Formats: sequence, structure tokens, C-alpha cells
Amino acid sequence: MRLIVLALPLLAVAACHKAPQQSDAAAIAQVEAAQKERAPAQEISPQVIDFFDITKGKLTGSGCNFVPEGGGMGAVLLAQEDRGLIKIKDQIVVLAADKGSARLPQHGWSHYTGREWALTLTRIEDGKAKTMGVIDSFTGQVVITDADSRPVYTAKGNVQCKPM
Repeated sequence: MRLIVLALPLLAVAACHKAPQQSDAAAIAQVEAAQKERAPAQEISPQVIDFFDITKGKLTGSGCNFVPEGGGMGAVLLAQEDRGLIKIKDQIVVLAADKGSARLPQHGWSHYTGREWALTLTRIEDGKAKTMGVIDSFTGQVVITDADSRPVYTAKGNVQCKPM
């Protein structure tokens, strides 16, 4: 009788520590696959950075401004020496200059990066280009990517680089 009483706790412990069954392995694989899935990329629409944004946020500085085709005269990107600025959902987003990227006129850079987004500003080689004094103007393209390096905004337009 003592042997049965002593053996019962050991049997209970052994039952709890059984090897994973096939269904457990399938469930684990399913959870791991779900963790690797990324949410779909969410396209963004950068807003014009207007005079009030610039004065309120003290956003002046030398660099390049990007105005998308058909976007009027308002810049949606300020590419400056130390930072790139975009406006998303009425908030100014500051991106750090990638000073290892290609240099643009007037202390601008071709790449800026942040926590949620990164952007690349490039010159379109067969586009229009002109220099008037200290102002360089050319046709360019902006590509903004999300944290997973997926494009969420692409536009061609006019780039104007000037001291500010």
C-alpha cells in the first residue's frame, strides 16, 4: 500500500512532463509564423510644410525643398544639413541626415532616416535643372519607406536648394 501511495505523485509528475505531441508542434509553428507576418504597408500623404509650421517650429536652414508634381507651390520635404522634415497627420516629423549619403546642393543630403520612416531624395538625370545665383533647381524624386523598408510614398517633382 505504501508503494502505491508513493508512486501516485511520481505518476502525476510524469504525466505533466510528457513530450509535446504533434498537435503541439503544429500550434507552435503556427504561432511562430504569425509572429513573422508584417502588417501591410500603410501609404502616407505628406502634407505641405507651410509658413506657420516653419516659423512656429523654427525650421529654417540651408538645404533643399521638394514640391511634388501637381502639388502647387508648397514643399512636403525640407532636406537640411542635420535633419529632414516631413509633415504627417498635422505633425512635423524630424528625420536624421545620413551624412554618408550623396550630398545635395546647399548642405542637403540624399537620405534621411527616423524611427518610423526613412526617405531618399534623388535627382532625375534627364529632368530640368538650372542655377540662378545661389539657388539650384532640378527635377527630383522622393521615396519614403516605413520601418520595414517598404515604400509608402513616391513622388516626382521640383527640388529647390538654397541658403535660408
